Amino acid sequence: MKILLVGTPDVALKPFQALLESEHEIVGVLTRPPAARGRSRKLIPSAVGKWAEEHNLPTWQADNLRAEEIQRQLIDSGAQLGVVVAYGALIPESLLAAFEYGFINLHFSALPRWRGAAPVQRAIEAADETTATTVFQLETGLDTGPIYDTRIRSIEPDVDAGTLLQELSEIGARQLVDVVSSIEAGTANPQPQPEQGVTIAPKITREELVIDVHAPATVIHNFVRARSPQPGAYLWDGQQRMKILATKPAATKELKPGQLRATKKQVFMGTGEGDLELLTLAPAGKSKMAAADWARGARIGEGEKIFTTEPQADSKE
Repeated sequence: MKILLVGTPDVALKPFQALLESEHEIVGVLTRPPAARGRSRKLIPSAVGKWAEEHNLPTWQADNLRAEEIQRQLIDSGAQLGVVVAYGALIPESLLAAFEYGFINLHFSALPRWRGAAPVQRAIEAADETTATTVFQLETGLDTGPIYDTRIRSIEPDVDAGTLLQELSEIGARQLVDVVSSIEAGTANPQPQPEQGVTIAPKITREELVIDVHAPATVIHNFVRARSPQPGAYLWDGQQRMKILATKPAATKELKPGQLRATKKQVFMGTGEGDLELLTLAPAGKSKMAAADWARGARIGEGEKIFTTEPQADSKE
């Protein structure tokens, strides 16, 4: 099978590497162009773009595929099948129909639950107990195509989105090779998605990063790990943001919402229902650290520090 790989972030690397090492032929890679990063706004290639260069694979870069020129180049690659993992842009209908076997997509949820850009993050935030890797046929609808294979995986109560995505990437790597081989052999049997149980997983926006200290501890815990390590949820102390990367619901209910109490080894914050232990955080402009280390440096002991909801007009990085 001659394959065009289509993806952008590092979560696509293990599936793409598995296909590269399989009996199938990779004719090229499509990824998003380099993006400006950091305060310097330096253009940084995508993880998939770097990987393709390291393996000397023909590469195309495009933010969208509406132009006839890029579509013609991809069709001329000779690919029979496109394999998509987190590309970040729509594949137009004209291109979907141009390949002999169309395009398949590796998606990190049990479709039709959590269609969209952030299925793992939304599943964690919703306290789902399971997720999945699903390989399906791409069509013009949002993750609506028939399913080739779904493999269920449990979601541990403390796993964060970054860790879970990498684990699902490993599962999906083996799964993709199996599905591609079944398509080539003519044994694949994709089934329509159920009409019930559809939920949408939109990308997490900047406005969805501030922690509501009046929410229950368990809700905040899921909110934090759904955004960890990137982009990161944060608390607001009236002057600056404090990024929170790891937490744990505590057995106590002693503190007011947003109020802190620190011991030599632990830091606790009050919430709308129960206390929450802060495990790992990153003060504004600093690297991540253990919450207890931060509390000692900030001299937070039995005294209290109050976090609140951030006034949007006064927000600071």
